[in-house]
Amino acid sequence: MISQRDSGDFARFYTVTEPTKHRKGYTVYKVTARIISRKNPEDVQEITVWKRYSDFRKLHHNLWQLHKKVCSQSELFPPFAKAKVFGRFDDSVIEERRQCLEDLLQFSANIPALYSSQHIQEFFKVRRLYRWRELLTLLPPPTPPPTYRLTHRVAHICSRSPRRG
Repeated sequence: MISQRDSGDFARFYTVTEPTKHRKGYTVYKVTARIISRKNPEDVQEITVWKRYSDFRKLHHNLWQLHKKVCSQSELFPPFAKAKVFGRFDDSVIEERRQCLEDLLQFSANIPALYSSQHIQEFFKVRRLYRWRELLTLLPPPTPPPTYRLTHRVAHICSRSPRRG
């Protein structure tokens, strides 16, 4: 079998950013897919999901199985970070996992059997995985609006009672 790579009508770009420790004891990663039309570069579709390492591991396994069936055996499939019980919150472990997922997604970006698979579609399906309160723990606290000091003249004008005519 030969490699099933193509460029297609769309360019696919993936980023994995913002690893965040969830209060329930696991790390979630922000995964963004950008799909850009090669014919009309202004036509951009973007989807962002938050995923756990276990989601990455499942996607890696499923794409690896599919790749074995449809692609050349000589084409190397990207390796994936090993699961760790201890040290999983170390910066180096989190970065290794982030990079492995990004490599996996970029690898699949030019193989139609992978990027159009049900596995990728399910991975990027937006689900209500988190309750509202849990989602709030992933977001930074809101920035309070700026406060302005009123000058003496403006404060004086604002404090006058309205004229009645």
